[in-house]
Amino acid sequence: MKRIAWIVGLAILLAGCAPAYDKQEEELMKETQENNQKEKAIVPKYSISDEYYRPLVNKKDKYEPSKARGIIVRQVDNRLDIEEMEMGLRRHSKEVYDPEEYFFQDGQYLSDDILNDWLDRKVNEEGSDGTPNGLNPSLPLGASEQQYRENPVYLSHILEQNFFKKTDEDNVELSGISISLAMKSEYEFQVEKWGASYYEEISRDEMLTQGKKMAQTVLERLRGMNKLEDIPIMITIYQQEAKSSVVPGNFLAKTTVEGKNGEISEWETIDEKYVLFPSDEAEENYKKESEDMLDFQNDVANYFPNYIGVVGKGFYKDDELVNMEVTIPIEFKGKAEIVSLTQYVYSLIMENFPNYFGIEVKVESHEGQESLIVRKPGEDKPYVHIYDK
Repeated sequence: MKRIAWIVGLAILLAGCAPAYDKQEEELMKETQENNQKEKAIVPKYSISDEYYRPLVNKKDKYEPSKARGIIVRQVDNRLDIEEMEMGLRRHSKEVYDPEEYFFQDGQYLSDDILNDWLDRKVNEEGSDGTPNGLNPSLPLGASEQQYRENPVYLSHILEQNFFKKTDEDNVELSGISISLAMKSEYEFQVEKWGASYYEEISRDEMLTQGKKMAQTVLERLRGMNKLEDIPIMITIYQQEAKSSVVPGNFLAKTTVEGKNGEISEWETIDEKYVLFPSDEAEENYKKESEDMLDFQNDVANYFPNYIGVVGKGFYKDDELVNMEVTIPIEFKGKAEIVSLTQYVYSLIMENFPNYFGIEVKVESHEGQESLIVRKPGEDKPYVHIYDK
């Protein structure tokens, strides 16, 4: 989310110089979820870029939040996972629902009541805590530590996103749904209330097996909902990181099921990963980037006396670096130093980093963000902004 702030700011700045348009939005009609009546929906005529969907919002409420708004914050511990799930699901949805043709709306079918029901443990015949529709394994009353370990809570959240498409000049209809199952990589539990916390790691293979099984059940339940019988549904499986992790997790697999189909026939493996620099993993598995980041860190340290450290987060797809986000925390000693450091970092990017991947560098102090340098993949020169406080 923070990454697009400079783009938004630039758009606002340019808006002051642009010609006025009589109508900045487009009024369309769509069917309500509850009945077959039509209601007005608004879409902006312009998008920030081709990478983003134009949002579909309710005429009365302006912005119509998800029916399960807030659930993800309670279910997913790491905020980085929350951001990656939401933005990453949109990223993968673009391969199925073209942003030039589809409009976006937060999920309107999976309410908080439905999710609370599905995310619980399944109640068993002998009697246990849970619900009949719970997707997580059942657990007997008075379960032992070993029983907890053998029956972990795998699924923590189900994220829904809706996509609409024009049917004619004045109407839009629901034309696609994207779903992401958030699967735990680490299960935390307590045998006794207020007792000690225990941890159980969940392997990737076990997580995928359970996630694919749950995805089939979720698909069948969605097909049973009003108006979702013949809607294309994309489903992804997302692996969460531990709540203490400084990088988010990643998507493991995805599938798209065409309308009226209630069976998942095959899955496509997703090869994505976030890597922290510096780290043992980076040094062992990503030597070239690790060495480049170490050289960059040393150059900054030698140049700037109030330097604190450099932290990088690399995003890899199919084992190739796609984007690198770098944060440089400093002790603020004046605007002149900020300008000088930003210019120096700009030159380092130009001279030492190839442009086949994107790079974003943030200079931060205890007073907040001081400057921003962004270069998109394939571009020669970065965009630079120094904040005026």
